[in-house]
Amino acid sequence: MASTESKPQNAKVTRSQWIQFLALVFGAFVAIEAMAFQAPAIPVISQHFKLPTYLAGLILLTFYVASATLYPIVGRLADQYGRKKMLLIGMVIFAISEVAAAIAPDFTVFLIARVFQGVAVGFILPIAIAYIGVIFPPEKRGMASGIFSSVQAIAAMSGAAIAGYLILQYGWPIIYWISAALAFLGLIVVLIFVEESKGEKQSSFDYIGLILIFVTSATLLSVSTIGKTFGFFSPYTIITLIVGIVALTLLWICENRINNPLVELSLLKIKLFSMAVGINLLIVATFMLFIYCMNFFITSRPGGDASQTGLFYMFLYGASSIGGLVVGRLSDKINGRSILIAIFFIPTIVMFIFTMLDASMPFNIIATLAVCLGFVSGANTPILMKFALNEVPKEKLAAGAGLFSFIRDFGTPLGSVSGIVLFSIFKDAAFKETLVANATEAGITNEHSAALLAAGQTGTVENSALAEHLTSLGVSFESIYTTANAAGLTSAVHSIAYIAMALFATILFLCFLIPKAKKAPAPAAIASEMVVVEETVS
Repeated sequence: MASTESKPQNAKVTRSQWIQFLALVFGAFVAIEAMAFQAPAIPVISQHFKLPTYLAGLILLTFYVASATLYPIVGRLADQYGRKKMLLIGMVIFAISEVAAAIAPDFTVFLIARVFQGVAVGFILPIAIAYIGVIFPPEKRGMASGIFSSVQAIAAMSGAAIAGYLILQYGWPIIYWISAALAFLGLIVVLIFVEESKGEKQSSFDYIGLILIFVTSATLLSVSTIGKTFGFFSPYTIITLIVGIVALTLLWICENRINNPLVELSLLKIKLFSMAVGINLLIVATFMLFIYCMNFFITSRPGGDASQTGLFYMFLYGASSIGGLVVGRLSDKINGRSILIAIFFIPTIVMFIFTMLDASMPFNIIATLAVCLGFVSGANTPILMKFALNEVPKEKLAAGAGLFSFIRDFGTPLGSVSGIVLFSIFKDAAFKETLVANATEAGITNEHSAALLAAGQTGTVENSALAEHLTSLGVSFESIYTTANAAGLTSAVHSIAYIAMALFATILFLCFLIPKAKKAPAPAAIASEMVVVEETVS
């Protein structure tokens, strides 16, 4: 097919262009839905591979480090070698890695598959977004971006709910088989309907920046997991933290000294821009910290399962899409600072409510609170993005949006991995304390304590002496285990809710420090600029 070129501003969008766009939307839908499939699967996968809860964070960490590192480089490769070609490579990698995850014989192979899934998404999403700027003239890009965003929200919402049901009925590998089939279908659709497109070749590439981004992300995001594994004051943890801080410092120095940096860190010297970016990072990390803890809480609590976790995400993502649409329009009429202050009372109150609930709470309460959190999650980003981009000079708009997105996306693995580790620490401590207390009350002697704690890790009694002792006492291990598990889950969700409440209160305080901003551009204009930005960053 002929190469797709940029169209004049007054050009009409042809049927062929719409077909290309829908093909790309389908490709992005596949990637987003596969990412949503993952959320309710994490507790089940960790149980399958017999992982401690805190190591489940590696399932997310490997994916996000790979995808985040590739975001800055893939677009440049696509400009040079062809966007369609890079997109097809991404979809091939995606399909193969999904199959590899489904048949993984052990956790190591599974993690390698997750790395390549991150690589694939790093190829697919930025190029799909960049194509909007190629296919549509500027006056049509806002509409196209709105459609693209809505489809992503639908994919995330439906993917989580469908995955929960499928996992419950057929086991966790089914989500990877379905994702692989959809990726293969998307590959065919893109191959047939999308035309090749190339951009301007870059005269130089910031390889040092790429390496430093990878090292910074991998080390700083791994600190909590390494700390839980080896001890927070162990040499491994301290060295990892030091390497991350040094890499971050070098990244700041290097990116401020070269002409064509991967990330324009110099923009952080602009006060309001840095405030908006920093607040957004804290918001994303806080939401992810709590949300991914709910994965384990909902699935592991009495009467809970993966389908309920899927429904939790469906309500969350559905409300998030509504929040973005409603507040995005409202922020053109009301000062965004006032809206932020008003809406961040909501999650603070929601977290306070969670501190008063226990593992037996009805699911409809969880769903209602998920809707409240989801609405705020979707509502804040358009406002903060406008604050940030309004402060960026026009000639650096692309760099500003790229930096905003890069730092925002860093918050997802930062919050989710840290949250899972903290949840594990709180749950294990309360679980062991309750299990020992229940055992003592039931008359189990101290000589069986080690065997009892070992049984608590697996949920089954494998020690014959302990089994005989329990039988002689007429005590059911399942009953004391269930009680201890519920107590551990309740204590963990309370502790995480207190932490999240403190963080949301901090966010609320920071919102008061934001100066009153100028009236933001219309949503369509912002969306149009963001598409151009994504293509330029590519």
